[in-house]
Amino acid sequence: MSPISRVVALGVFLLLLVVSSGAMALAFPSGLTYPPTFTYRNGDYYDSFGFDRNYYGGADGYFPNLAYETLGKNSELAFNLGAQFKAEYASDTQRAVAILKYVQRWTEYGYDSDNVLMNGVAQEEWAWNADETAHSFNETTGQVAIGDCEDMAFLCATLYIAAGYDVALVLTDEHVALLIWLPDYQNANYYWDINDGRGSGWIWVEATGEQNPLGWTPPDYKSGNWDAYPVNAVISNVDYSPSDPQQDEDVTVTATLAVGAPVASQVILKYSVNGGSFISVAMIKQGSQYVATIPRQSIGTEVKFLVSVTDTDGNTTESGTYSYQVGLSLAIPGFPFESIFIGLALGLAIIYLMARRRSQLKAVPIS
Repeated sequence: MSPISRVVALGVFLLLLVVSSGAMALAFPSGLTYPPTFTYRNGDYYDSFGFDRNYYGGADGYFPNLAYETLGKNSELAFNLGAQFKAEYASDTQRAVAILKYVQRWTEYGYDSDNVLMNGVAQEEWAWNADETAHSFNETTGQVAIGDCEDMAFLCATLYIAAGYDVALVLTDEHVALLIWLPDYQNANYYWDINDGRGSGWIWVEATGEQNPLGWTPPDYKSGNWDAYPVNAVISNVDYSPSDPQQDEDVTVTATLAVGAPVASQVILKYSVNGGSFISVAMIKQGSQYVATIPRQSIGTEVKFLVSVTDTDGNTTESGTYSYQVGLSLAIPGFPFESIFIGLALGLAIIYLMARRRSQLKAVPIS
């Protein structure tokens, strides 16, 4: 999509929101205002959400809190940009690459002390949220946004979540970066397991250099001596049983959320029958899993389903779509069809080899 097309699309989107409800207040960064406003107290500047923009740690530090200022009910410009990528790119890998290139194109690395002045005083440490950074570049005029590693990481986080990815922020002693869950990506130099129950499949997103490719973990961080913080309510596993449902069988769907992910306020199973509209069923928490049932269907019915998780901040994550067809495979009580097939194949192979052996023996001349 061209820069002008993006601007026009965004303008239409915002206009429709205003027209649809005269009383509606659009979300803007740092508490419904732009440019953002900050309050100075105890030597630091705090935004209207109450987070310290000069320090990363603690309950009111900017990490990872700034990620949530631009998601859920607070979504605005950055989230809308990410949603446009989701609509434009069908391929997960192509979309992921395009988002990183977009951020690298419209941001430029710069030190806070050289670029952030508050009341005329340079700030040694400062963090912008994703919307503030997104408002700072202009695709029409060519103006780029200047920021450092955490600014780019927060922007990437919102874009990737809006585009349908699971995201984890990375914190090291002196750096902030990003991971996205993309195990099918072929060009990463490392595939990380962050102990969330999903295994290796997280890849590094490094926006601080214009030439850094997607999936490239910088040498300084290949030791894994850093912490990862899932941002959205990541779904680590979805399963269903029985795996080959017959017409007299209900199907039980289970979902497991990633360790360390934000707390879920709602987990929903959505299923459709023969391409119809999706039916929503609340999943019940049982131990570490969420469980729901798809009712038994007639033979030949195609069922598609997914799991949707909403966390306490209003951010929603959806799993991939799963499907099955009722009665697709032959089921013999007490003796699975697959076992019969494998046994038959092995038996035929043995008979063939024995026949071949006899043929070879007959060909040997008697001395």
